[in-house]
Amino acid sequence: MNTSLMKTDVEKVVNGGFCVGCGGCAAIDSGINMRFSDTGVYVPIISEVTNPKIDEVCPFSNKGPHENELAKPSLGKSDEDKLGTYLTLKAGYDLHEPSRLNSSSGGGASWILKQLFDKGHIDKVIHIKESQEQGKLFKYSVSNSIEEINQGAKTRYYPIEISEVFDFVKRNSGKYAFVGVPCFVKAVKRLALIDQDFADKLKFTISIFCGHLKSAAFGESLAWQLGVKPDNIQKIDFRHKILSAPANNYGIEVTDRESKVHISPMQGLLGKDWGMGAFRLKACDFCDDIVGEVADVSFGDAWLDKYKSDSKGTNLIIIRNEIIKDIFEKGLLDKTFHTEDISSAEIVKSQDASYRHRRNGVKYRVKKYDKESKWHPIKRQFSGLEKPNFLVKLNWDFRAKYSQKSHESFLEAKRKDSLTIYTDFVNQGTSKASKLQKLIRHYNRLKRIIGSRIIPFFKKVKSSS
Repeated sequence: MNTSLMKTDVEKVVNGGFCVGCGGCAAIDSGINMRFSDTGVYVPIISEVTNPKIDEVCPFSNKGPHENELAKPSLGKSDEDKLGTYLTLKAGYDLHEPSRLNSSSGGGASWILKQLFDKGHIDKVIHIKESQEQGKLFKYSVSNSIEEINQGAKTRYYPIEISEVFDFVKRNSGKYAFVGVPCFVKAVKRLALIDQDFADKLKFTISIFCGHLKSAAFGESLAWQLGVKPDNIQKIDFRHKILSAPANNYGIEVTDRESKVHISPMQGLLGKDWGMGAFRLKACDFCDDIVGEVADVSFGDAWLDKYKSDSKGTNLIIIRNEIIKDIFEKGLLDKTFHTEDISSAEIVKSQDASYRHRRNGVKYRVKKYDKESKWHPIKRQFSGLEKPNFLVKLNWDFRAKYSQKSHESFLEAKRKDSLTIYTDFVNQGTSKASKLQKLIRHYNRLKRIIGSRIIPFFKKVKSSS
């Protein structure tokens, strides 16, 4: 479809494949409904556009404020090229060991939610919990108690959308905290700018660091490798902790419909390699917010050498709200939550692959779209980005194609009831990626060798002239 004929950015976002299925548009427009597609992602079905403000909500539309503008009310230090604005940076974990073990990492998100709840700052939490709907494992829900908040612990690598829960908030009073990945927090912040009632109810936003979003096929493909076919999955724990292994070597736990539990380390399962990006949404190749820059507080995995050995998990924490900052400081004094200072460089290092893919890589992909005169989300400009060589560009292009084809491959595997169709695809892709990485290493080595010989020569010529 010709994008020049489209009246809204949302239509261009959907048509171009840049939609993350957040449901922000459907939350404010009755002419849009969210549908769960065959490939396991939410897609907005637009029968008619009744509210032009959908463009101001969609996180990939060019007509609403971007991350730097949404974060302007935040006070404190600024590192807009990497972390955005913030008050303080911490690493830490919940000192209540059962809660920590029940979390994906250090239990920080659940701990701060319960503290905000106990202290009366909020009385409801919007977050992801297990779904009772047929064919959907998780959905956004509203929790009203500490017990319910605990049910929302752990990261879910699964598609969800907010329109249904937004309708609940509109119909019910309360002081809400919202938990989500960066693009969802951005959508919620944009919603608050155009809906004063929602803004009055939304007291805090909490973000989880994000490498990229997955379709439902990610969990289904892993479960199938454990012997549980997609239509026989009852529950999935994507972050099952293995206490004998480093924190980043976690496992997956799948419960089938006969309530039999299947557990396996992630290592060795095909398609789990985050860098390869199986089932990654295309929009994530055009996202430049890794840590949730507009949220009041962000949590990530402390996968640094000094923390990884603790299998119980540790959080990286970026604080942008004075109330939350005070609560964490009190938690340290009360010995309910351990925190220690950490540098911005360490946080960036823990996410170095994401920064390469979604800063250097996004710049490259935007340039490609501009050369082809194709519509794309306008992205921020960042300083200090390295210029990629032709092999790095080739690798980015290959992985983008691999990501998109993974959806098609697994859908064919399901239709033909043959997991081999998908595993063969992954093995072939992994082999090609390995060869590309080998070429990149050889190229970089040769470049260093040549550079080490040429630079002294030119210095000598310059000094003698």
